[in-house]
Amino acid sequence: MSSSKDAIHGSLVVLEAVDAARNTRAFLLFLGCAITSLVIAGIFLGIAGTLASNGAIVIAGLFSVVGWLAALVIAATGVSAAGKTLMDQIQGRPVPSIRDALIAGLMTLPKLAAIFLIEIAVSLVFMIVLAIVLFICKIPALGALLYTVVYPIASVIGGILWFSFMFIVNPLAAPAFWEGYGVREALGTLGMNRGALNIGRLLPPIVQQLVLLFIVGIVAFIASTIVFSGSAFVAALASGIIGFGSNLLSMYSGFGLGGLGGASGGGISGYLLATLVGVGILAAIAYTFPLLVYLAGICNIFLNLANARTPPAAPALSSTSDNPAPFAAATVAPLAPAASAARTCPACHAPADPSDMFCGECGADLPRGA
Repeated sequence: MSSSKDAIHGSLVVLEAVDAARNTRAFLLFLGCAITSLVIAGIFLGIAGTLASNGAIVIAGLFSVVGWLAALVIAATGVSAAGKTLMDQIQGRPVPSIRDALIAGLMTLPKLAAIFLIEIAVSLVFMIVLAIVLFICKIPALGALLYTVVYPIASVIGGILWFSFMFIVNPLAAPAFWEGYGVREALGTLGMNRGALNIGRLLPPIVQQLVLLFIVGIVAFIASTIVFSGSAFVAALASGIIGFGSNLLSMYSGFGLGGLGGASGGGISGYLLATLVGVGILAAIAYTFPLLVYLAGICNIFLNLANARTPPAAPALSSTSDNPAPFAAATVAPLAPAASAARTCPACHAPADPSDMFCGECGADLPRGA
């Protein structure tokens, strides 16, 4: 199949990623890890703020860094666990338990870090080699001629590397690991081998990812419109009835920290704080749906690229069928009639067919039924 047909066919398959929004387990895996990461970050940052107010600046900074790193690892584990769950769903495998999904998600992170380090190493090697070649191009007379060749070749190589990292390796490495690939095997499947400079291999996955991003944008728009339109209505009605509308308006009019300061001047009520927390929870819920669609989409794109999609399992044939007769009649060809006993001529003993009336050798009459 040509690259253009691959791109079109893969783009149609990417549309199936919308169904991932209904995967409850993947939804709860990411949402639970996201909320846990926010709680952990809040605890560490609160401790850091207390230590900083008491003059322990260094320890406060350490707590702050540890808190952000812990929150990042937990959130990334949730994303990876949700992706693993979606990959197994797409491939028709049994859905992993929450514990197994979290372990698989956590074990994926070191492999992703290795991919990132390899990308940095490849980029540095390319820059060093290019710098050496450019220094050689400073040779008088021959330098300009050499640069005429170096410039287009280096530009193409640099562009291919950038597109490969941004659109192939970075988004599709995680699905490779969710499918059970190692680091070297994943890089080979993603084209970082002898065929790395083949521009044609970039077309199908890039086109499919552009289609996927368009779909994700539509899902994000629908989810955010549903959630935040209802949120705005409820918040406006509640602020008028409960009576915290002035604080809400002062916060919005002040933009950011200034608004918070203005609201704090009149005292931030518990209702306003509850509204802010509720908005954060609604945002997490709303934007989990497009995240799941994106994860399922890149799983489909990787399977298209690697030709690793598991075909649907054929229905098993039971040896003890409840109704074997129709099955046999539909699938088994009628048996040929048993061959009649061999006939021979009684005169010359030459073989004869069952329908022969005369011997083909001597012409003698053949007895019927012989």
